[in-house]
Order: sequence, then structure tokens, then C-alpha cells
Amino acid sequence: MQAHPTTFAVTLLGCLMLSACGGGSDDTSSGSGSTSAGGTSGTSANCQYSNLISDAERKQASTCGIQVSGNYAQADSGYDSVIAACKLGEKTKADAYYSGTYQKMVDYARSVSKELGCGQNNGTTLPNNTTASNYNFCVKSTTVNGKLSYEGACYGPVKSGEGGCGSGYNYVSQYASLSTCTSGGKSWLESR
Repeated sequence: MQAHPTTFAVTLLGCLMLSACGGGSDDTSSGSGSTSAGGTSGTSANCQYSNLISDAERKQASTCGIQVSGNYAQADSGYDSVIAACKLGEKTKADAYYSGTYQKMVDYARSVSKELGCGQNNGTTLPNNTTASNYNFCVKSTTVNGKLSYEGACYGPVKSGEGGCGSGYNYVSQYASLSTCTSGGKSWLESR
């Protein structure tokens, strides 16, 4: 597949240092997917943040392939940053990162999972005999200078219903032409 040079980037909520960001909640539950946070038993009462991703949701994502599980892993990393920042005494920054950037990471992971039909029984896949004339809109998220950014690219041509993206990118949706992929991709990014 050939990647077209059409890329987009949108900067989302961020803060000066990723490790010094986060958010608060009265809920003391914690998911098991974040390795450095480990749970709330070793933190003070004011550093108890709810991990928004359940164990069941994380397990389902891991069975759906890297395009889905990678985004959940990134959200878990964001959660770890919240806990680390709070333990360093940066509670205000931790609260802001938790309610802003971390929430957006979780929402994004869930939107990709939904777009790809993760957890749905899609039945038998039949051979695809269509011509390669469609374009996939794909995204990757990065943190630049403490700000979460999404970058999109259109890949193709590909056959109808066929996934596929460049290294580091995750499939979002497919369009019938490069121009519709470009405009649709820009709309998707601007809505984040």
C-alpha cells in the first residue's frame, strides 16, 4: 500500500510535563492494566483516581489486535502519569491532566474500538474481489512538548472494507476517494 503525503495534526489539551499532569475522583477503584500505578493502596487519600478502563474492557481490547489494544495501553500510561504526578505533590496538575488529556485518551481508545467492531461477532469473512480504489483514514497520537496531538493520514488505494495503515497508525474509517478521505479526516481530527 502506498501512503499519500496528506497528513493532519490537531493539538489537544495538554500541560507542561506529561508526568506532572492528572485528575481527581472520589472513586477509589483502580484497574490492573497500569503497571506503575499498581492500585490505590500505597497512595494517600487525595491521590486516589479512578481508572476509567475496566479489566473486562481491557481484556476485550487485547483480543482485538494492536490497533485497539495500543490505544488502551497509551491511556493506561496516561493514568500512570496522573498517579506519579500526584505522588510528587503536583495535585493541581494531576487533576487537570486526569479530567482533560487522560479522559480524551480513554474516549479515543473506545472510539477506535467501536469503529473496528471490537467484541462484535461479525461472522465469516468472504473473499474481497473489489478493485483497490478506496482510502483508509488512519491516525496516531503523540505527545509533543507535553501536549497530546493526533496526526492523520490517508492510505491507499485499498479494496472496499480492507483495513491497513502505516507503521504506528491506527485505522479509523474508509472513504471512496482520496479527497473525501482528506476532508473526512480533517473533520474527525477537528472534533477531537
